[in-house]
This record gives sequence, C-alpha cells and structure tokens, in this order.
Amino acid sequence: MKFTNKALLLSLFSSPLTFAKPPEPELGKRWVINNAYSDEFNGSTLDKRKWLDKHRTWKGRPPAMFEPTTVSVQNGNMQIKNKMMDKPNKKFSIAGGAVQSIGQTAYHGFYESRFKASRINMSTTFWLSNRNVPYEGKNHLGQDCSNDGWSMELDIVEAVGGVIDKAFGVNFRQGMQYNTHVWYSGCEKRSRSRFSKGANVAEGDGTQAFNNKLPKGEEVWTNFNTYAAWWKNENEVDFYLNDGFAGRIQVDTSLLEKPYSRPMSMQLLTETYDWGRPLPTPQQLADDAINTSYYDWVRSYYYVDVDKEAKQQLERIGKADDIFIESTIVKSTKLVRDTLEFTYLYETDEDVKALIEITKGNKTVFSKQVKLKAGYGHLADKITLSKTMDFDNTQLSIHLLSDKGKTIAYSKPVKIKVNVK
Repeated sequence: MKFTNKALLLSLFSSPLTFAKPPEPELGKRWVINNAYSDEFNGSTLDKRKWLDKHRTWKGRPPAMFEPTTVSVQNGNMQIKNKMMDKPNKKFSIAGGAVQSIGQTAYHGFYESRFKASRINMSTTFWLSNRNVPYEGKNHLGQDCSNDGWSMELDIVEAVGGVIDKAFGVNFRQGMQYNTHVWYSGCEKRSRSRFSKGANVAEGDGTQAFNNKLPKGEEVWTNFNTYAAWWKNENEVDFYLNDGFAGRIQVDTSLLEKPYSRPMSMQLLTETYDWGRPLPTPQQLADDAINTSYYDWVRSYYYVDVDKEAKQQLERIGKADDIFIESTIVKSTKLVRDTLEFTYLYETDEDVKALIEITKGNKTVFSKQVKLKAGYGHLADKITLSKTMDFDNTQLSIHLLSDKGKTIAYSKPVKIKVNVK
C-alpha cells in the first residue's frame, strides 16, 4: 500500500486494464488476497514456499518436455523461455516449462494472471487441476466398480501466439480460450472419458463464449493481458478478459451432480499440442524476441464476509503487495427521519480506519471512525442522529486513513437526498 499523492490520484482515476481486480463484491462480502496462490514475481528466483519449477506427475506432451532451465524470474516477470533441448530423445526435442503450485488446496474463489504469450506455436497457459481419485458409488453413467476414478481441470486460458494451420487457430491467437473438464477413468481397462464445456473448440464444446476476443488488431503476444476465472461453486465458473465478462460455464454434469467439488493445484506452463501445427522451428526457438512467455503476476482471492478474517494457508512475509488502489465510493444513501442508511465500496491492501462524515457547507455535523479489513469490500452502515436536523445541502463522504491519521483515499461527497422512502 503506497500512501502517496499519486496513489490518492490513482484511487480516483485508475484504469481497470492496468489495475485488475475481481468483480464488485455483493453487499456484505469482501475479496481477500489468497497468499498461497498469489505472486507478483518481483524477486530474482521462484518463491520455493509457493512454486515448483516442474510438474509433479507430467513430463509434458511430446515433442515438448518441461525443463526447469527454461524458468526464471527477472525484470518483474516469471519467464518461460522455450528452446530446443540440449539432449533430445525419441519422444522429446523441445524444452518447455512448468511452474506448479506447492499447494493443492485452491478452491472456490477468484483466480487471475497477467501475461504476454510467446509468438510461437507453443501455448502460454494458466489453469487448475487435481489428481485422479477413486470414484465412490454409482455415477450418472451407471458404472460402479472398484477401479474407476475421476479428476477435474479448469483451463482459465490457453493462448498460442503462433499461426496454427487450422481454422480455429485464430481463436487462440486473438482471444481467450477457456474450458472446464471432468475426467473419468472407467471400469473397463484403460478407458478414459472427458466431459467438457467451454469456449475452446479444440478441446471442449466451443460454446458459452460471450466477449472473449481481444480488440481488433491485438493478439496474445502483442501486449500483456489479464485472464481470470471466478470459480463460484460446484457447478459454475465465470471468466473475465481484462476485467470484462467473457463468458459463463455450467460445468458438465454427465458424471456427477456437483463436479467442481474438490480443491486443485495451479499451473503456469508452456506446451505443444497434438493439434497445434506446424511445430516451432529451431530458428524460432532460438529467437529470444518471440520464444518467451512473460508472466507479470498471478493473484488469487478468497470471497468472505466483509467483517470476517480469511484463513490463510500460507502466511504473508513482510508488507502486503501493492495490489489494490486504495479507494472508496458511496454506492447508495437512504434517509428516513433522523437515520441515514448508506452502502459503500472500498479497496485497501492493509487493514485501515475509515472516517465517515456528514458535512453541511464547510462544517462537520457528524463523524465517526470504523475499522475496515484489507481487501475489496462492500459494506452497509447507518447513522442515527441524536436530534432531527435540516439536511438541505448536506453531504456524506468517507476517508480512508493511514496509521497516522492521514487521508490516503476519499470518496466523492454525495449529497443527501431528503424524504427518500
């Protein structure tokens, strides 16, 4: 949290494309950063409390193998520099990269990453998944045996900056391709089924896209873009591109009634696809101007009651990252006799105090301070005056205060309307 005049100005005029954040919380709710699955990548190495530089269970899809040597943290980004393998073998000749979360407890909440894809026919991805576990009881397919199992995958985005030789290739280059998968290993030996819904026509049903295209002329390798998903419950996920709503998926229930009911781990990785041809050439993989995926940050949020603490699975070290632009805005007011009811939004990286004032002209006629918990919250409050007053030309305003009592952000004063029923 930066208590500067610049921060105060930005709190009033910030751009959603620059300062990404979750959707406006419902009244009484608050978004709180989830430390275990968030990283600004401002250091010089991966945070070993949070990340592996490999995948636990997967080498990669031939001909690209995940190699830790492709992964670095520098210049404020986590970078994956794809290249030819030093020692290729029969299956693998290209080195991609995988960064996987140590934690495997990512659950319902908001997940977003800002990155710029490479300009080759390898993906730059951001997704969640979990391992196959035994399926208990009879499923919707009517199968019930001792050796069947199931897993989940939430592909928030798969971006490919190269030119794929299929008609749908342009979708991966000029927009946000997302999917939900429910995987089932059936009772018959080596049988595997995938139940998918999403915008990705290569690996899903290609439906439920709403506004998932970048502006005309832009592609996933041109600029940094923010890709996000709100995993709302066991059956529904909303997707966002640069803070704009990009689509909603009702997860396929062919296997079970509430499929998105287990926690997952997070993946940030580059790979080759069976359908993504032509493969990148050795010359392209040696060209540092096009071979690298740049991840600016990844952020994850709990959705909690506005006055409740979020139970962090990984405690923060040091000061809070500068994620929210400290700000507050009055959303509504309602005056009934001598009681003013109002709602307001606020954003802050640290716990703060808010000064709530009623002013008439240049005179303060009422004020009080309340404590606000860090995050992006939506509150309701009310003020009951000890005696009836003339509310003509009276305004309500809210100031966020630093530890020393200085204003770090303030709302636009709102004129109180009299006799609102």
